[in-house]
Amino acid sequence: MKSALLWYELFTSNFVLNSYDPYIANCVIEGKQCTIAWYVDDTKISHEDPKVVSMIIDKLEERFNKMTVTRGKEHSFLGMNIKHPEQQTTEISMKCYLQEAIKESKMDITCTANTPATRALFEVNDVSPLLNKDGAETFHSSVAAKLLYIATRARMDILLEVGFLCSRVSKSTEQDK
Repeated sequence: MKSALLWYELFTSNFVLNSYDPYIANCVIEGKQCTIAWYVDDTKISHEDPKVVSMIIDKLEERFNKMTVTRGKEHSFLGMNIKHPEQQTTEISMKCYLQEAIKESKMDITCTANTPATRALFEVNDVSPLLNKDGAETFHSSVAAKLLYIATRARMDILLEVGFLCSRVSKSTEQDK
């Protein structure tokens, strides 16, 4: 908690927080936008000029010691694989994180679909048996934690289905699974 607070205080003292995401802050440096995204002690810094990024890294390392730094057009950040294939384009993929969620769900998923929902997504079967304790905990971890994170970061197309399933976490059933 103390570490997260130190990062927050540092970044908000020099940058303006993004109104949509409190872990993203922006500042204009040398006439161009500099963006810092962070979560606990994982940080992504972007600026048009690599020298500005180096300057910020140097200042951070003066305060927090040596850090692991990656540069280039491909990065891994908080379960996201971020690629910058061309100027002014970004691709975000969470395939590995999604595969991890599927594996942890212990479900045998062997087919593909255009949507993760069935036609009866909002039709709750009141007689469907509740999941046992282990099944309910796995459902909570897979849906409420991992899939919701994926849906809000990289797969907005599944947000409706995941949002509905999150409302079922406290009383998850075989139908929900």
